[in-house]
Amino acid sequence: MDDFKTMLRAVWASGDYATLSDHIADVGERLVGRVGVGPGTEVLDVACGTGNAAIPAARAGARVTGLDLAPPLLEAGRRKAAEAGVEVEWVEGDAESLPFPDESYDVVVSTFGHMFAPRHRVVTDELTRVCRKGGLIGLCTWAADGSVGDTFRAGVAYQPPPPPYAAPPLLWGDEVYVRDTFADVAADIEFERHVTVIEWESLEGWTDYFMERFPPFVAARQNLGERFADFRSDIMDVWRQWNEASDGRFRLPQQYLLSVIHL
Repeated sequence: MDDFKTMLRAVWASGDYATLSDHIADVGERLVGRVGVGPGTEVLDVACGTGNAAIPAARAGARVTGLDLAPPLLEAGRRKAAEAGVEVEWVEGDAESLPFPDESYDVVVSTFGHMFAPRHRVVTDELTRVCRKGGLIGLCTWAADGSVGDTFRAGVAYQPPPPPYAAPPLLWGDEVYVRDTFADVAADIEFERHVTVIEWESLEGWTDYFMERFPPFVAARQNLGERFADFRSDIMDVWRQWNEASDGRFRLPQQYLLSVIHL
């Protein structure tokens, strides 16, 4: 387990997720608005990355803590928060072992980060533990049946098998799974389906940009050697099928599930 967490930390410290995450900043804005964050709300952003939910929550007047496993992402979050003129407490930590007392927060959120923690039940227990009774847990997860889901599946053949305790991240993108996961603790669960869109001058251009920045793909380039060309080609095939643009441009819809769990 320690070795696996060390690997995850190293992967997410590579690349340039700080820049890449700017292209999905609308997801964090939407989630913060959906869970009703306002002045004085105490908010925890779990696996916060560079603060796509933490920063808009702070801008809304909340008292915000952002937690992530990878120190470089936290450092990038600090820079972004300073540029935005807001205060966020940035904490290095694990979504499976949150370093906070029970019922510390009114709202607990995560945009995509929590889905990469290996033990989903442990994550669920931790999110629930630190959220106050009557509070909200808001999650955004890539949809299993969308373009990101297809991208993940295309890459599986090129990755080493995960440890037996690691559940597939895309399970979080299924409503039935989320409902079952929180069934014992939720008073109610609401779901919404949304799309965030990438627009670029070409498929080739987006592929180069993404492959140079997305941490798991940067790690894949280092690990695959000559096989990386096949990996890149397979990913491009997926994106080509989902491309909504014409005239050589690229427009990629990325479907995600927004879940609001009422405790």
